[in-house]
Amino acid sequence: MMEPTAAALWLDSAFAEFDTAVLGAVHAVQQSGADAVLGPLARGLDLFGKAGLGLIALGLVLTALSGTRRYGVAVLLALAIGALFTNVALKPLVGRERPYADETRVLHQWWQEAGAETESDHSFPSGHTTAAMAAMAALFLLNRRKLWPCLIGAALMGLSRLYLVVHYPTDVIAGWLIGFLAAALAVWLLHYVPWFHQHP
Repeated sequence: MMEPTAAALWLDSAFAEFDTAVLGAVHAVQQSGADAVLGPLARGLDLFGKAGLGLIALGLVLTALSGTRRYGVAVLLALAIGALFTNVALKPLVGRERPYADETRVLHQWWQEAGAETESDHSFPSGHTTAAMAAMAALFLLNRRKLWPCLIGAALMGLSRLYLVVHYPTDVIAGWLIGFLAAALAVWLLHYVPWFHQHP
């Protein structure tokens, strides 16, 4: 096991009370009758978001259809930008362990009760959340009047990561922010870079 970085130690100490309080509230919901619906939903979103494959498939389908090609390009571009910042840069740089990594903490018990889903990489920021927000915000920014419900999907993806106790709330918040910025950059490129005008 690698030694935690200074950034990971700071996140764990500065936001310990906030992260634990939010996860505790989510755990209380998980222990209620609502789990019959929310449990399968969270695990379904987890599967859909694995390696961004479900969102990549969405982008490819939109790109393949002439009427939605611009939306598909925006989704795929936002996903690529989000993955670059999250998975390539920040996750290895920060090196934060998952909430369930320490078996002596109550978070490990909550994780087991939520289904004990495991993840192979670092915790900060949430890759699932970044990808979901990047794709959904790209659609929203291209058509704010009709596609604002897409943001609900991104919100649900982030909440599902907390429900399964595979991320801290701060991981999810960072994922939402990075994903939205990735989407904004993708849409900007789509509007202002000539190559994208020639390949809509």
